[in-house]
Amino acid sequence: MKKQTDLHVVSDGGASRAATAPEMPGCVVAGAGEPIVLLHSSLSSKSQWSELATRLAARFRVIALDLCGYGDNPMPAALRPFSLDDEVRLVADRLDRLVPPHVRVHIVGHSYGGLVGLRFAERCRGRVASLALYEPVAFRVLPSGDAGYAEAKRVAETVRQLVTAGLRMQAAEIFVDFWSGAGSYGRFPRPARVAIARNIGKVPFDFEAAMSWPDAEAVRSIAVPTMLLTGDHSPAVAQQIVNHLSRLLPKRYVGRIDAGHMGPVTAPHLVNPWFEAFVDMCVERDIAPVADPPVPPLTPYASAAD
Repeated sequence: MKKQTDLHVVSDGGASRAATAPEMPGCVVAGAGEPIVLLHSSLSSKSQWSELATRLAARFRVIALDLCGYGDNPMPAALRPFSLDDEVRLVADRLDRLVPPHVRVHIVGHSYGGLVGLRFAERCRGRVASLALYEPVAFRVLPSGDAGYAEAKRVAETVRQLVTAGLRMQAAEIFVDFWSGAGSYGRFPRPARVAIARNIGKVPFDFEAAMSWPDAEAVRSIAVPTMLLTGDHSPAVAQQIVNHLSRLLPKRYVGRIDAGHMGPVTAPHLVNPWFEAFVDMCVERDIAPVADPPVPPLTPYASAAD
């Protein structure tokens, strides 16, 4: 996987330029305008968002962050429990240095990054203007007896055991095939398989964090406009999570895309226009607010049924 250190942006005038973040690890900033924070999936990094960042930076200030243990950030300490709040603290620290405290941010998140975005919105109320999430891994919204939830817990424990035993390639295969289908890991070229296995050590921490939050009341308290995207070819558990979240979030919009769980990476041409259109809608509504506005339908997206 190529490590990205900057983002090339085309300005309104058509001139190419590069923008980088202030000196801090795990962060790239491009463009100017309302801030949009991009949070990547497990086994990825800020460079996942290269295409979307370039697309948005002509009109927004794009902040692409590495989560704990990915990209330029060190692995968490193994001697203490790890939680989503560790990720939230990292995100908050970066934003405190980049965005004035009175300025709200739009958050785009994928998978584990989507879950971090939800937790950030719940913990840092008043700091978030909107959430645009592709299949956040909020396992805890599923019923305790749900088959998909049970399978995710089994995969989490298997990956943890294999990583502990030093069997990183096997752990990576279990994890990738769970989300992308049997045989997916084996179809990658060997250099890609090795790169994935090199980062698999953070995945047990991600599962630990994802299995501890949220409950239904926490989700109901997140009152910002939220778009939930799911893929037609994603695992059933990912689609079920989106379905349950759509029943809990008070201001939600739901869309389906002809892609799998890794849609933001494998099909950005399909996914990115949804992110962009949703943020545009939220910005436009903020500029011209009305008293007690109803939640409008998201054309061409369908709002979730109650």
